[in-house]
Amino acid sequence: MDRQHGFSMIEMMIVLVIMAILASIAIPSYRKYGVRSHRVDAQRALTDLAAKQERFLYSNNAYSSDLAALGATSSVAGTYYKVAIDPASTSSTAFKVVATAAGTQKRDDAACQTLSLDQAGRQGSTGTTTNDPACWGR
Repeated sequence: MDRQHGFSMIEMMIVLVIMAILASIAIPSYRKYGVRSHRVDAQRALTDLAAKQERFLYSNNAYSSDLAALGATSSVAGTYYKVAIDPASTSSTAFKVVATAAGTQKRDDAACQTLSLDQAGRQGSTGTTTNDPACWGR
C-alpha cells in the first residue's frame, strides 16, 4: 500500500474556516483600539492647546480665539480629528477648544464625534451620547 504524505482537502478547509473565525474576531477588536488611540491624540492636542491658552492669557490678559496666535493649526491632533477654538465660548475670561472627528474616525467612532475642553478643565463630548465618560477614558 503506497501512502501519500500531506493534507487532505477537508483538513485544509477546516484550517481556513478556523482562520476566518479568528480574523472575524481580531480585526474589529484591532480597529476599536485604533479608534481609541486616535481619540487619545485629540485629547493630547486639546490639553496642549489649553496650556497654550493659559500662557497666552498670562502674556495678553485675554484668551485667544485664533489657533495661529497659539502656534497651532487645525491638524494639530493629526488627520483623524480637526481642532478649533469655539468662538461662541471664547472671551477674555473663558475659552473652549473642540476636536471634531474627521475621515474614518467620524465613521468608526459614533460615540465620540467631538471632544471639548474649557478654561476650567471641564471635559465634554458629543456623539451617540452627550458627555460620555468613556470618550475621555474615564
